[in-house]
Amino acid sequence: MDATSEDTKFHDDNIHTVGETGPILEDEKDIRSQEESDKFTEAVLRWRQPQTIQQVVVKSEPGQMEYFSVQYMNEEGKWVTVKEVKDNMRPMYRFTLHNPIVTTKFRLKVPRRWESRRVGGQKRSTRGETGAPSMQEYKKIQEIELYYALPPDPMEAGTAEQ
Repeated sequence: MDATSEDTKFHDDNIHTVGETGPILEDEKDIRSQEESDKFTEAVLRWRQPQTIQQVVVKSEPGQMEYFSVQYMNEEGKWVTVKEVKDNMRPMYRFTLHNPIVTTKFRLKVPRRWESRRVGGQKRSTRGETGAPSMQEYKKIQEIELYYALPPDPMEAGTAEQ
């Protein structure tokens, strides 16, 4: 999929390059949009032609993507959440959607601050935080991989060991 984004390091097939989430561009007239921008950052991929997506893989250093929402833009131009991820401490997070989605925009929406469950981890507060995010509020992502054709299931291919 030839995606475009603000930070091309999200999808350059190289886990040694690291992209960062960025600010959510808000609509000045929409108070809800402004509140979302104060509390979250995002990583967005866009396509000229609609793409079908069924599997999402996010690669990052442990702790960078502990909490995030997986969203796509529907035909009405609204973000639809397909997965809320909590307490992810793995370097690779993968999940498969039951029903494929078709979209021209995909994003990971990440809270600027959160309370980490890690022992000895950096404490993150969600109370009373507004204004521009600090550098640590932008989360580092090594790769976002989106797939439509799923790898074949070994059980169905008849190659499973008996």
